Amino acid sequence: MESAESGFVRTETARIHFMTFGNPEATPIVVLHGNGEDIGTLDAQITAFAADHWVIAIDSRGHGKSSAGDLPWDFALFARDVVAVLDETGVRSADYFGYSDGGNTVLQLIVQHPQRVRCAVVVGANLDPSGLHPWTLATMVVQRAVLGVVAKRLPCVRRTVARLSLMVDHPQIDPVDLRRRQIPVLVMAGERDVIRAAHTGLIATSLPKGRALIMSGAGHDVPMTHAKQCAQASLDFFTTKECYAR
Repeated sequence: MESAESGFVRTETARIHFMTFGNPEATPIVVLHGNGEDIGTLDAQITAFAADHWVIAIDSRGHGKSSAGDLPWDFALFARDVVAVLDETGVRSADYFGYSDGGNTVLQLIVQHPQRVRCAVVVGANLDPSGLHPWTLATMVVQRAVLGVVAKRLPCVRRTVARLSLMVDHPQIDPVDLRRRQIPVLVMAGERDVIRAAHTGLIATSLPKGRALIMSGAGHDVPMTHAKQCAQASLDFFTTKECYAR
């Protein structure tokens, strides 16, 4: 997989890294990875999408080659980082594939920057921490508490604490705000996801043009364990009449 471009954009105290793949004249798809990952995590989806689209893959703030910046992390900030990359690449509106925290960023974009979103697929996303299974959330809370103590003596651990805080304290998206957005969204999750099935359903039903897809036999890491099915379902959705009508 060859990159057509690798670049950086400076925004709100951080330096955000992005890569592009495919034909710049084709429909753009923005690809956003999950917590603790980087662009390479979604290689399978990037390769599949780049055959007929222009893919813009972004390392989230504090992940991959992107710097952390000095501001407190939340998904509103991450969404503004994406907008900065769109502005840098000259893209007014795009399709999106967001996995886990990347999906949360897409939902935040839909709420705050709807004019930049044509169509979207979110995988394993949540509106708030209550969307996680209780045991998963409790485990993260304990991890953050323990590592928070360690971070006082070992500054190198602070970024891990910040990443955990993204999942423990965020996102905070009101489903009422999604009801105002006429954007087609495929809400995908695994049958054994760490996101509660009812919560995935809530996201889909809160979006006037939302639909849910539960991947049979999958856990949270759908794009990795079910890469071909995930990519094909996304491409099929991006080519629906609803998406093309926008």
